[in-house]
Amino acid sequence: MKTKKLFNTRQLVLLGLMTALVLIFSLTPIGSIPIGPLSITLNVIPVAIAAIALGPVGGAVIGGVFGLFSFLQCFGVGVPSGMGAVLAEINPFLAFVQRFIPRLLDGLLVGFIFRAVSSIKSVRGYYIITGIVSAGFGFALYMSGMLLLNFETNESGKSVMSVSMTDFIDTPSLFIPTCIFVAGLSFGVGFLLVSSKKLSQKQVACAITGFCTALLNTIFFMTALVALFGDTEYMQNLIAGRNILMFIIAFVGVNALFEMMTTTIITAAVGPALFKAKMIPEKKTAAE
Repeated sequence: MKTKKLFNTRQLVLLGLMTALVLIFSLTPIGSIPIGPLSITLNVIPVAIAAIALGPVGGAVIGGVFGLFSFLQCFGVGVPSGMGAVLAEINPFLAFVQRFIPRLLDGLLVGFIFRAVSSIKSVRGYYIITGIVSAGFGFALYMSGMLLLNFETNESGKSVMSVSMTDFIDTPSLFIPTCIFVAGLSFGVGFLLVSSKKLSQKQVACAITGFCTALLNTIFFMTALVALFGDTEYMQNLIAGRNILMFIIAFVGVNALFEMMTTTIITAAVGPALFKAKMIPEKKTAAE
């Protein structure tokens, strides 16, 4: 009796290519591009592309590869991770869980997210979801731009937020209304773009997948870090008595937002190209 193949030949080629990209990004400085005070991490991009082209299983495989090499970086393999080295010294098994499981789950879930968004039949629901993700993307773009324009170098040579930028974020009466305005404006722009058919549902589904890949990677990684190592002396020194949520926001900083922005743009460009190359089966969508 014949069994159905999990991946066809072209998909296996793509799986190998995405694996190779993760290896390159993990073992060389290419995977982290510094721009001013920001650093763009590219490792999540192959995960997003695999989730689009190969589904949840493919996303999980590449996410697992990313997680494995993220763990090996704790031991100096490729680009060393200072934090990873400390965590591995504290408990190597928990360090493996903290580095591996979040990336595997990320790839698995965004594969389902892409399928869900691609199969939405309600045009209005599709427009609303696009607007919501556009709000997050717009906020990431705004905050990244603000930090690029408002940073300074400290005594150790590290780029940090300027005093004026810090004061702006620490002033709720200014920061919160600004965030609401930017998110609302971005929601409207995203809604108008898709409702006027400027973007196809395939393009939007790919963009949303890229955005969610970076977002979930940050959420899962930081949640596992706090849950598994939050009680250790090392983490307590980093948290320094702050609220856990504030610690996470300060720790990931605007870098995470910038990664969401870049991953969204690149995935939105590459995904439709994979459709055109017949790497992904065509399906009728709500917007077509």
